[in-house]
Amino acid sequence: MTLLYFLIALGILIFVHELGHFLAARFFGVRVETFSIGFGPKLFKFRCWNTEFAVSAVPLGGYVKMAGEDPDKPPKSPDEFYAKPPWQRIVIALAGPAMNLILAVFFFALSFYIGRPVPTYQLNVAKVGAVVSDEIPLRPGDVVVAVNGEPVRNWKEFSKEVALNPDREIELAVKRNGKEIKLKIHTGIDQNGIGTVGVVPAVRPVIGKVIKGSPAEKAGLRPGDVIISINGVKIERWEQVVKLVGSSNGKPVTFEILRKGKRLFITVTPEMNRNLGRYTVGIVPKFDMTFVKYPLPEAFKKGVDEFISQSKLFFVFLYKLLTGQASIKSLGGPIMIAEVAGKAAEAGISNFIYFLAFISLQLGYFNLLPLPVLDGGLILMFLFEILTRRPLSPSFRENFQKAGLVLLALLMVIVFYNDITRIFGK
Repeated sequence: MTLLYFLIALGILIFVHELGHFLAARFFGVRVETFSIGFGPKLFKFRCWNTEFAVSAVPLGGYVKMAGEDPDKPPKSPDEFYAKPPWQRIVIALAGPAMNLILAVFFFALSFYIGRPVPTYQLNVAKVGAVVSDEIPLRPGDVVVAVNGEPVRNWKEFSKEVALNPDREIELAVKRNGKEIKLKIHTGIDQNGIGTVGVVPAVRPVIGKVIKGSPAEKAGLRPGDVIISINGVKIERWEQVVKLVGSSNGKPVTFEILRKGKRLFITVTPEMNRNLGRYTVGIVPKFDMTFVKYPLPEAFKKGVDEFISQSKLFFVFLYKLLTGQASIKSLGGPIMIAEVAGKAAEAGISNFIYFLAFISLQLGYFNLLPLPVLDGGLILMFLFEILTRRPLSPSFRENFQKAGLVLLALLMVIVFYNDITRIFGK
């Protein structure tokens, strides 16, 4: 099913992108010879509007083939691509990414209109529930209100700022006992190159997941168990679980739990978690969910706000990537997209639509990068043509395209390597 959802997602995004090129070309009177979803041998095709529409064997892309696309051959008729002025060619190249960005706004709005469950803590202020290391100056009950001067309204925004700053010292503005103080902490970095911090939100002491093969699973703890006490200490918040298990020094601890109305006592022996640097038993809290749904006008506004937020995130991440502040490990390719598509679809239609919006936004901006073989590279060449008032030389175009192919090949190697590493690293 994951493959099916991946193909559906990719098909929608490619179709919309190529439709943008097609409509703009038709608007300016450029003859479109082929509109293909996919590359390689054509599996299915038909003719309409003097254009061949096709679905091809390799689904990782698509293309719109216009008449007269070879810049080295003088146009023979006014309906060819290079017979048009540079500004019209720019609009045609721009139309594909623009359609992806428009689609992103539409899908973000649609997901908010349909509604979807989100962890309640993400909507609340970024209140710290537990701190996993004494080296972190945060305390339970602290509320983070800004990261590096950027205000954060909830835990979701706090997580985004941390994710964009892997293995960095960041400054937090924190409200503690009614006063605002400044703290500096050093973030961690996960296997995907994403920034992490050793704090968890304030949540109830209910087990949401038991890690396979963990001490908790072997002892008999189950998802849904409500933790009443540990070694006789009454438990009211999840951070107490983290603290008591973490300070056990590997000695057995006794959980008093409530399961389907019955009280049970289960003894578990914690194990040292090298990644976290503390003792754990392999349980994850259950996060209360809130179903968020908006009426159409507000859903559209939320969709625009989310588009702006994710756009900012894209360019901040790009800047950090180019300046070495973000890791290339965080880049993902088709395998990662397929995996996330499957999980999003399983979580419900609204989550799948939100995922489509997110990927459509990434695809739109990526294609606008001024790199050869991308739409942004074409736009850059046409802008040069406007500024210099003459076509670019064949040798310049050839070298420009070769450089683009090398960069694109390198990028593909990196993202496929990251995808495979994630698979075998699980």
